[in-house]
Amino acid sequence: MNGQTQNHWYIVQTNPNCERKAVAEIRRHGFRAHMPRLAKVRTHHRTKEPIITRRPLLTGYIFMRFAGPENWYALRQCNGVKGVLYVDGRPYTLAREKVASIMRAERSMAYEDGNTRSVRTELRKGRPNVRQAERRAKLGSMQVGRHITAPMTADQRVLARILSVTKKGTVKAVVLGDNGRETPVEFTDVDNLIVVDDQSEAA
Repeated sequence: MNGQTQNHWYIVQTNPNCERKAVAEIRRHGFRAHMPRLAKVRTHHRTKEPIITRRPLLTGYIFMRFAGPENWYALRQCNGVKGVLYVDGRPYTLAREKVASIMRAERSMAYEDGNTRSVRTELRKGRPNVRQAERRAKLGSMQVGRHITAPMTADQRVLARILSVTKKGTVKAVVLGDNGRETPVEFTDVDNLIVVDDQSEAA
C-alpha cells in the first residue's frame, strides 16, 4: 500500500446530477468518497408539510481518495464520474485535514441557513417530526419584547409586541394600534406569526 495516497483527497467532477451515483460507484470500487451536503427546510409540494431536503454542497464535485495504490483507470470506469480536477497538469489534491474540517462543519450545520439549523437542532433534541421541530424553533425565537406580525385578514397583518410564550405553546402579546392603543391577545397559530426586529420591518 502506498501510504502517500492516504494523505490527501482528490476533487472529482461528476456528470450532471450524478454526485450520489458517483459516490456509490467509487465506494463500490473500494475507494473512499465523500459528497458534502447542504440541508434545507422546505415545504412539500403535495402535502404542504415542512420537510428537510439535502442536496450537494458543491454541485458537480465530490471528494475521493484511494484506499490503496492509485488506480486512475478504475476511477475513470466509475459511472457518474466525468474526470478529476487538474491544476498545472496534475491532479489537484486536498490535505486530509481540509476535508475533515469540511465534514466537521457539515456536522455542526455551519453551511445551513438559520431556520434549518434551528429546526435540525430541535430534531436532535428528540422532536418527533419536522413540523413540531419547526414550531418549537419558532417559539424559541419569540423572546419577550420582540415584535411580531400576525394575520388579521387574508391580505392584512397587525403588529404586536410579545409579552410571554406559554407552556402550551401559545404567544401572549399586545396588538399595537395606530392610535397607540394596546390590545391584549393570545395567538394560538404560531405558524402564521413572523418575528420582526423592529416596527419598520413590519411595514
